[in-house]
Amino acid sequence: KLVFSDKVMETLDPCVVLMKSLISQYAHLWEDRGGVYSLAQGVVYWEPPPCTTQAISNAINEPQTYALHTYCPDEGLPEFRETLKEKIAQQNGLTNHDVMVTAGANQAYTNCVLTLLSQGDKCVVFKPYYFNHVMAIQMTQGNDAVVVGSCDDHGIPDLEWLKSALQNDQSIRVVTLTNPGNPTGVSLERAVLQQAVDLCAKYGVWLVLDTTYEHFDHINANSVPGVPFAGFPDEHVIHIFSFSKGYALAGFRCGYVVLSNEGKLGTEAYKQMLKIQDTIPICPSRISQVAAMGALSAGRDWVHDKVNTLDIGRAAIFEALSPLEPIMGGTGAMYVMAKLPDGMDDQEVARQLVEEFGVALIPGSFCGFPGWIRVCYSNLPPKECQIAASRLAEGIRKICNEL
Repeated sequence: KLVFSDKVMETLDPCVVLMKSLISQYAHLWEDRGGVYSLAQGVVYWEPPPCTTQAISNAINEPQTYALHTYCPDEGLPEFRETLKEKIAQQNGLTNHDVMVTAGANQAYTNCVLTLLSQGDKCVVFKPYYFNHVMAIQMTQGNDAVVVGSCDDHGIPDLEWLKSALQNDQSIRVVTLTNPGNPTGVSLERAVLQQAVDLCAKYGVWLVLDTTYEHFDHINANSVPGVPFAGFPDEHVIHIFSFSKGYALAGFRCGYVVLSNEGKLGTEAYKQMLKIQDTIPICPSRISQVAAMGALSAGRDWVHDKVNTLDIGRAAIFEALSPLEPIMGGTGAMYVMAKLPDGMDDQEVARQLVEEFGVALIPGSFCGFPGWIRVCYSNLPPKECQIAASRLAEGIRKICNEL
C-alpha cells in the first residue's frame, strides 16, 4: 500500500495557496469592478531598483565571465558573500560572521531547523506565528517538536513563559523570533530581544532571529548609533535576511543566513549546515545572486524611500479596522492584525470578504490566532490600497452590524 509521510500529512496547509484559490473562486464576481484586491500575501507593490535589471543584463551579455548556467559554490558566489559581509557589518553591526546564501529566507530557516534539531528536540515559536516556520518544523521533526508560546495583544512575546519553558523542558533546543514581526506587524524593542538573547544563552539554546523585514522597522526600534538595524553578535544567535521584501526580489528567491565565526560553535554549525545546502539546492542560483548584488548597490536609502510610501495605505487600513479591538501592529513589517468579535470564524469572515466585498486577507487561525485577521498594506500602491481599505471597511461594518 502506498502511503504518505506522517510528518507532511500533519503539516499545516499553505495558507497563501488556499487564499489564492479562494480569490480565484470568486474572481468572476469582481471582473467588472477592478478585480479582487489582495491584502493577503506579504509582498511589496514596487519593482526592484533599476540597477537590478542592469546587473542581470550585464551577466547575460557576458556568459564567459558570469557562467550563469553553471553551479557555484554551495554557500554562494564569493564576491556576493563578501558584499554581504560588508553589508551586515555596516548595516547590522555584525562583524566576524559568515554568510550562506539560500533560496529565500524560508530555505534559510529550514536549513537552521535541519542543522540544529535532533530526534526528540523541540523548537519554540510564539503565536501569532509565521506559518512557514511552523511548517518547516512539522515536516522535518513532527508536530510534537513545535512548542508554542504566546504574545500579548501588543505582539510582545511572553518571555517569562519562555524562561519557565527552558527551565522545565530540556528538549527545547531552538527558539525562533521574527523581528519585525510577521504576522504581528510589531517591531520589538532591543530590550525585549536582549532578554531573549540572554535567556537562550543561559540555558544553552540557539536563538534564530528572522529579520526578513529589517527595512520595515517603522519606529527605528532596532537602530543604534551608526547602525540602522542592529543584530546580536552572540555565537548562539543566528540571523536570517532576505531580498524578497525591501528590494522586491521575491521571485528571485534570494536570502541568506548569518552565523558567527568567532568561536567553534558557529563555525561548526556553518560546516554542518553546508550538508543541508548541498542536499537541497546544491547551491543558490547564480542569476538570483547577480540580481541581488545589483539591487544591493541601490543602497538602503532607496528601500527606505519606498517603505515611506506605505504610510498612506497603513493609515487607511487602520481606519478600516477601527471598529475592531484590539488592533496589533503597524510599527514593523507590513501587517496589521485585528481581533474579530467573539464567536466569529475568521476563515468564514475571510471567505465572505472575498465573495461579497472583493478584498482578501489572511485568517488568524492560519497563524495560530483564531478569531483574528492579518492584513497586509504593502502589496498595493497607495491609491489602490485605499480602495481595498474602503472595501474592507464596508465588510467590517456589515460584519459588526450583523451581531
